[in-house]
Amino acid sequence: MISSVSSRSNPSSFLTSLLKPAARAQPVQPSQDTSAAALRNKLFHTDSFESSARTRSLPPTPTTRPAGAGSDPVSADALVPASSHDASKDYQALSYSEDKQYNGQPLSFWKKNVWDTAIKSGAAPEEAALLVAQVMQEGGTDFNKSGAATNYGPFNLNKDLLETYGKHLPQDLQQLNGSSPEAIELNVTNALDAMRAVGANNYLHHVRGGRTNFEHPEQRISDNPNVKGDDAFAFERSLSNNARLFLESVQANPSTLNDNQRFASDIPNI
Repeated sequence: MISSVSSRSNPSSFLTSLLKPAARAQPVQPSQDTSAAALRNKLFHTDSFESSARTRSLPPTPTTRPAGAGSDPVSADALVPASSHDASKDYQALSYSEDKQYNGQPLSFWKKNVWDTAIKSGAAPEEAALLVAQVMQEGGTDFNKSGAATNYGPFNLNKDLLETYGKHLPQDLQQLNGSSPEAIELNVTNALDAMRAVGANNYLHHVRGGRTNFEHPEQRISDNPNVKGDDAFAFERSLSNNARLFLESVQANPSTLNDNQRFASDIPNI
């Protein structure tokens, strides 16, 4: 039985035309003795990044397979840089700019605020980029689910994942659906809780196909012929690839954090 399944919509349906993919920017290469905090201040010259910097306080990614997970855990720090591979294994990458609003705010609002909040919460750049990649893929909150599969917030995290792995949950999960600083912090911290508890790869498996794909990412859970046979892994690869593209673009030009350019993928519904 499929449980806690969160289907994903095709972002290309949100616009009438797509721009050609932008040329990939070359990432800044830090020196080996540069601290993570100093590197962030060097790469991202905005007040929000330079103030109230805190040492990462989240626990390290576990080195053993979490109970029930189908894959050994991989940290975002490893998953995102390793995402350069044969594009045929991913869902088709898309890069385009749009003015559409999601949950009452433009894409630039979500990119900027999710990134800022994640960095302030102690996330590594790869972790923050992966959360932004989710925002770019998901668009607005999907309110069509119910039960354990009910989606909340800009990441469309399902109730099962949140209640199992979230450590900063509000009493009412509906508070995750807002766009206030408090709501964004709740979404970011609980997503980081889950990502750190099970590994970034297993986290993405759960995001894509609920507990079913979390426990059995190799299992096909869709009759849609456009869904890849290794869909949970393809979703993971596509999101981590988009996170890398986003991170490279911001490292090359920090002002792109404030634009409506989307790095997403043409991912079919499950």
